Amino acid sequence: MMRAPPEIVRLPELVAHQIAAGEVIERPAAVVKELIENSLDAGAARISVRVEDGGRRLIEVCDDGHGMRPGDLALALERHATSKIRSADDLQRVATLGFRGEALPSIVAVSEFEIASRPHDAAAGFALRRAGDRDLGGGPCAMAPGTRVTVRNLFWNVPARLKFLKQAASETGHIHEQVLRCALSHPKVAFALQADGREALSVPGMPDMATRIRALFGDEVADDLLAVAAQHGAMELTGFIVHPRRARPTARQQYVYCNGRYLRDRLLSAAIRAGCQGFLEPRLHAIVFLHLAIDPALVDVNVHPTKHEVRFRREGEIFALVSRALQDALASRQGGFPLLPSTAPGERAIVAERTVKAAAGLADPVVTRAREAAATYHALASAAAPSDPAPAAAADETAPLWPKDAAADLPPGVRAVWQVHDSYLVIETTQGLRIVDQHALHEKLLWLALAPGVGDLQRGGVQELVVPQRVPVSAEEAGVIDELREALAEQGIRVHRAGPTTLALDAYPAILARCDWPRFFSDLAQEGPRALARLSECIRHRAACHAAVKAGTPLSSEEQRRLVRALYELEGLAHCPHGRPTTLDLSWEELARRFQR
Repeated sequence: MMRAPPEIVRLPELVAHQIAAGEVIERPAAVVKELIENSLDAGAARISVRVEDGGRRLIEVCDDGHGMRPGDLALALERHATSKIRSADDLQRVATLGFRGEALPSIVAVSEFEIASRPHDAAAGFALRRAGDRDLGGGPCAMAPGTRVTVRNLFWNVPARLKFLKQAASETGHIHEQVLRCALSHPKVAFALQADGREALSVPGMPDMATRIRALFGDEVADDLLAVAAQHGAMELTGFIVHPRRARPTARQQYVYCNGRYLRDRLLSAAIRAGCQGFLEPRLHAIVFLHLAIDPALVDVNVHPTKHEVRFRREGEIFALVSRALQDALASRQGGFPLLPSTAPGERAIVAERTVKAAAGLADPVVTRAREAAATYHALASAAAPSDPAPAAAADETAPLWPKDAAADLPPGVRAVWQVHDSYLVIETTQGLRIVDQHALHEKLLWLALAPGVGDLQRGGVQELVVPQRVPVSAEEAGVIDELREALAEQGIRVHRAGPTTLALDAYPAILARCDWPRFFSDLAQEGPRALARLSECIRHRAACHAAVKAGTPLSSEEQRRLVRALYELEGLAHCPHGRPTTLDLSWEELARRFQR
């Protein structure tokens, strides 16, 4: 017997609003974004944001914009009510940040909501209160001209969405990033962010973007700004790209705007990569602050409810404009830096250990010898770096071939060693030539030395910094690292927040003396709170990669000898932790065969 077809019914208004909220309001930071964009569209010169518990308990945004009258205030809470557009034709030329009329009713549907507003020509303000589909009333109120929106207990009636939010520090980091994005695109507007009673960000109105970048990202980034400027027809690109030495392992500090709207656009991301080609290692991402001014008729912003994605009508022209402008900016300073940045030469702590065998606890003399070798390498790692050698000594240290009396330090069967391309060691042996990838070998040595059961990071001591080392990160990354500070301190890595996008490193294990800290913290932040459960493992992998000697780094004779001795004295070094080979062997017979002898 056939079943009767199900009856189609119209969803209750609250359910429809909650479905819409799922598209627009994915997390507390999305609420902050929508409210700030409304404030900017209202012509605000000052915007302040206050949050508690990562935005769960409270989000409050206040501005000094033009405000709204009581009748408009009630209508603004209705779905698809907006002052930004009047007809379908207006969608073809959207010049404001908001226009859909969905943000406020979506927020109302999933929170305890209050909005108060006062036009500049009114004697008092007017407030309205809602909680889901319940009208909690309202009336006149005392307030300064402008608008104040208060959102409490976000997602109180949508527990499924609430449980997917991250910890408070992480959500606060996302909010911080949203405020920072808006502050970058509107430098003449003053912004303030208070999180759990603490001032997290405060910048006055400033004359231009360069000044705003200095205030938000510090002197390290601001001093390395390269101006970007290009124009093509109705399109104009302005902004900055930061010197390649400040490149990051992720694209999180690529701030790209179109007509004042922050974008995450694949076309523009590809154009940035193309513009940096030849100036940056492919695995790294440039820091950019770019503003694209374009005829609104040439861009469709009505693609996604969050408005982060757009559709350009002349994609090829925009791609060429962005990529060529970045190439020109980098080429203009080409004489001031190498095309591919490299780490400065210096003392490299070579550490080694073989993974402890877990098979039934059987004693292994090789493991014992490896433990003894690891202790030696840990001691070397914790030693202070030597002072710069005298000019005459420097010439000898960087000589490609060792003096003959150095042969006594070589393992049996090794005749000579030299470094080529500042990246590889070529070893002459009685059996042929062995070519070593110095970064891959050093990374494996570090990885094994940090193996669980062999020794912790602090085995070689902790380096205390008299002047903390400033480490640039994104606001989101800083929020995640805040959650990990206690666990990091247990590993000898002490760090605190020094600014909206800056960490201050107070101490670190001596074995990590050459760690690339910006990449280390960025990679660790990507793990999020999950990293707490396996922090030691994460640190082991990240530290080994970022503390290993880099390709393109000259090694002294002694550093070369240490690597060669480790290669021949320890086991398990054939591949790096990522599975790539560390050595390539070429026998004398193979050489003769290739030369057809």
